[in-house]
Amino acid sequence: MTLRNFFSSSSFRLVAWCAAVFGVSVAVLLLTVYWITLAAIEQQLRDSVERESRLLVEIHAARGHDALLRGVQRRISDLRSPRRVLLLQDASGRLVAGNLPVMTPVMGWTTLDVPAPPADQVVKGDDAPPGSAVIALGRRLPGGEFLLVGENLYRAEKAEEAIALAFAWGIVTTVLLALGGGALITAGFLKRIEEVNRTSRSIMDGNLSNRVPTRGSGDEMDQLAFNLNAMLDRIQALMESVKRVSDDIAHDLRTPLSRLRQRLELARARVATPEGYAAVMDQSIVELDAILETFQALLRIAQIEAGTRHAAFAEVDLDAIVFAVAETFAPVAEDSGHKLQASVEGSVTVHGDRGLLTQMAANLLENSIRHCAPGAAIAMTLTREGGVPVLRISDTGRGIPEAEREKVFRRFYRLETSRTTPGNGLGLALVKAVADLHGAAIELSDNGPGLRVTVRFSGFPEDHASPVRTETVPEQPAFSADRTVVS
Repeated sequence: MTLRNFFSSSSFRLVAWCAAVFGVSVAVLLLTVYWITLAAIEQQLRDSVERESRLLVEIHAARGHDALLRGVQRRISDLRSPRRVLLLQDASGRLVAGNLPVMTPVMGWTTLDVPAPPADQVVKGDDAPPGSAVIALGRRLPGGEFLLVGENLYRAEKAEEAIALAFAWGIVTTVLLALGGGALITAGFLKRIEEVNRTSRSIMDGNLSNRVPTRGSGDEMDQLAFNLNAMLDRIQALMESVKRVSDDIAHDLRTPLSRLRQRLELARARVATPEGYAAVMDQSIVELDAILETFQALLRIAQIEAGTRHAAFAEVDLDAIVFAVAETFAPVAEDSGHKLQASVEGSVTVHGDRGLLTQMAANLLENSIRHCAPGAAIAMTLTREGGVPVLRISDTGRGIPEAEREKVFRRFYRLETSRTTPGNGLGLALVKAVADLHGAAIELSDNGPGLRVTVRFSGFPEDHASPVRTETVPEQPAFSADRTVVS
């Protein structure tokens, strides 16, 4: 990524904006501390001047004028001028003692300029330069004398300058650190975004197997990568499904269409009577109905795999569906010479599509009836195992070889032993699509003899327990059912 793109990226603008806000916040905080510090320093100076002035006044009141004079002179000699200034004038305004020139008495607080030090005084580095300000307090003594005590503001001003400089550097450092950290964060973020863009471009170029890399940190970008990869997996599966459907249609529907075209050509060439044409038309309609049925099954499977039926999901009584399907197919099983038994234990409610779940149960039961020899026993049961609903359809037919069990869920796939029976090889494909849509796992196993189909609706919450009652239905020939219902 170029430097121009880096600075024009939305992430860098966001970081810069955050840095600006943070810098302003720190500046406001530091300025507040600065003004509070200045006020505290000034108050400290005032308190010092107030204490010194009060002490001298007390000395004058207790021990008289001479004691006050000695106190002022001693303080002047002890202090290096002009850090503290003192002035004592008599009632007529003449200088008595002090390190300030005679001035017009000013009562209360005032601010003065520091006088220039004497020519013979050595000025040290930490002495206040001439012209520095002095905060002073003037008082009129009982004898008419004027006393002024002051404190130089030079050191306070130097402290203020140091604080201001520290605050300025603090603000600059804060902004620089914020911008530097933001730049590092932006670079890492843009690198992750570039990985997403690179993966997207690769997929647009036709590499559907490429995925966004993850770092295992579990942060928001990893979550985004996981979601994108899941979406890409779904898209790839749908694309492969479309390709597979197209291949299946091209391969498995070409034969009936070719046969239909050949029949029509022969009819045009050889049939000369209205009855002959009518017979050919009837056969052609049967062929077309089978082709249309195949197309409808393919479209239904594609619709289910696309997940568009989720909007119709609701709480469904799975036990009622199983019992109704068993009752519906009881006459069919009897006509085929099979013994059908259905057992439903308790009330089982799942979140799903009633129509699709009904079709799944019907397809499984119809598959057993169609492919079992006369006299086979077929059992349809609905139980709970580990708190989740489990539907089983078992028969004593010839079963499915273990090597073929995964293949039978493919579209148009039919076992060699089933090619003489009616069907288009889409029944179990539709069952698999419905099971996947509902988050159910479907398993084929040996029933010893025969086939056992297990549909486990994992992830559905266990229904609340309630009193159990038994309900029976009218018996059908070669069919019996007992049902336990939770009310």
